[in-house]
Amino acid sequence: MLTTIAWILASLSLIVIIFIIVRKFPSLAILNVENIPGEKETKFKEKIIRQRVERDFNRLGNSLDRWCRRLGGMISGFLKRYYQHLTKKRNDLRRQKKLTFIEKREKISVLFNKAKVAMSLEKYEEAEKHLIEIISLDAKRLNAFLELAESYRLRKSFREAKETLEHALKLAQQLSRDPEMLEGVVLAEIRFSLAWICFQLGLQTEALEYGRQALDAEPNNPRYLDLILSLSIMKKDKKSALDAWQRLASVNPENNKLPELHAKIEELPD
Repeated sequence: MLTTIAWILASLSLIVIIFIIVRKFPSLAILNVENIPGEKETKFKEKIIRQRVERDFNRLGNSLDRWCRRLGGMISGFLKRYYQHLTKKRNDLRRQKKLTFIEKREKISVLFNKAKVAMSLEKYEEAEKHLIEIISLDAKRLNAFLELAESYRLRKSFREAKETLEHALKLAQQLSRDPEMLEGVVLAEIRFSLAWICFQLGLQTEALEYGRQALDAEPNNPRYLDLILSLSIMKKDKKSALDAWQRLASVNPENNKLPELHAKIEELPD
């Protein structure tokens, strides 16, 4: 009887132990597996290693996530402070190293030459850098803005060209009180350039307005008339197109496009 009870208790104990092992299996990674034979040993080791690696990666991932957030904040703060430091240093240097009039003029001349060479080599970004440096030295150097706009036009950055020319036009209007400051720049040419850029951007109404402003200043300029004529045809403005055609025919009768342009005007609705 006692033997039977002992066996029952032993069996129950074994069942409990097995249940605990199944429930707590992941915690047994440190168990000695030397007594587990063959294929079972290999699978057991693989499973234990996999579980430990997964746990380690999870812990590592969480740690890295927290660490990266802290590191990101530290780097961001450092870069902000460093940028402020550089800005202050740059401003201090500018105050300390103000160029004389002659030094500034010579430097601008050198930069213009560099920009010209870069443009000739189609290195438009390099030219842009030199021209912007000129503008930083002399914010009223009108030719620098016009050359900058040209560098944008040549690389087909028409929106940047438009913005630059609009600023150049405002500056030219301010400088027009002193013709020497304009450096030979004609306001009508800036307006014509704006008209052409707007034409490239598909801004026909703006292009026509700038073109007419240029034409008001130089009524017989064949380039202005040709652009006004093309824009008027595109906008199907027959009256304006015919007027521009007649004026163009008067000032430039050798223009080979006149018959073709007149035919297009005739096709426009009245």
